[in-house]
Amino acid sequence: MSTTERRRPVRPYGGISAEQRVAERRERLVEAGLEEFGTRGVRSTGVKDVCGRAGLTDRYFYESFEDSSELFTAVFDRATAHLFEVAVGALSEASATAEAQARAVIEAYVRALADDPRVARVVFVEAPSAGPEVELHMRTTLRRFAQLVVLSARPYLPADMPDEVLRFGAMALVGAIERLMIEWQDGELALSIEQIIDYLVGMLLAARSIAHAANAGPASKRPARK
Repeated sequence: MSTTERRRPVRPYGGISAEQRVAERRERLVEAGLEEFGTRGVRSTGVKDVCGRAGLTDRYFYESFEDSSELFTAVFDRATAHLFEVAVGALSEASATAEAQARAVIEAYVRALADDPRVARVVFVEAPSAGPEVELHMRTTLRRFAQLVVLSARPYLPADMPDEVLRFGAMALVGAIERLMIEWQDGELALSIEQIIDYLVGMLLAARSIAHAANAGPASKRPARK
């Protein structure tokens, strides 16, 4: 059943339009999806589990979503949109120094993950289990965060610094955040969230120095562009 073929109410009820009722039910399903996917996992969660959590019948699930994979994508997008929002907001308020900018975006991102373990699980752990299309969507989204890091760092680097060198460092940072947050939430790291933030900020600033060195090295040692 395609999205356009889904049956939706067309008449107002109790002073609330049909569109509002659909939107409210969809919101309840997304919230329920975050709870179920973020605690039980994708493979242990079915449509009936989400509907039970939302207090809705299957009929209302299918008025908004094709299947649980489509719901998971909506949950993932909601979670990552929030992460981007808090990171960009913190970045805009930080002073214009390399360390302040780095700390602002990393701290906002990491604290948002720490504040809601369900989000970290949905974004980093469960997406590959939701299918190849969802995993590809996850990777594309995480590249957007790496690009945010690149944009925040670029003003403090030489103009001739190759974009691929800077992007390499940004992707390394995203990968570090992923692994550190999962290990921390699993109780494998006896560190405070402040210590993790300090480490990641130091890592990014160190990567800047490494990028300087890579850019200054002999051109003959760099791989040729294809």
